[in-house]
Amino acid sequence: MGGATALSLTLDEPGRVAGLALFVPGVTGYEGLSSPQLMAQIETLAKDGDMDGLVALGLRTWAAAGVDEDEEAAAHLRGAIPAWFTTHPYQVPDAPAFDRLGELALPCVLALGERDQAEVIRCNEEMAARIPGCRLVRMPGSDHLPTLREPETVADLVLELGDSLP
Repeated sequence: MGGATALSLTLDEPGRVAGLALFVPGVTGYEGLSSPQLMAQIETLAKDGDMDGLVALGLRTWAAAGVDEDEEAAAHLRGAIPAWFTTHPYQVPDAPAFDRLGELALPCVLALGERDQAEVIRCNEEMAARIPGCRLVRMPGSDHLPTLREPETVADLVLELGDSLP
């Protein structure tokens, strides 16, 4: 959700952003990014207050690169899930940004996790192709949690982007 927010801000206020480091981002206006089946499962588990079920679903969906007992990823999910539901009623959807990615005129790196969901990988590839001059980096050991799976690579990419800024 952070990548989509960063993209929307950059498109709306381009003078406020010097460069973009996007890690397994989503983007508004991209069809097929979230599965209706997945959203229905999340809704059912949330209505039932089933935190263990939500964590297990999250591990299967977003943490495929982890081990069977991926306690660190589970702890991250347990920390994030309550915020999803407390902020959800207040979210205002951003305007579609996918078809506007060609307007971006700044240094950009987009890293995708090769063990992420197929929909996210496809979206990330299409995003990188639409953003002029975007550097696409494939993270083979990562899923949707690149800061957990490949923290050194994430840090290096951010530093490299920062070094490229005027």
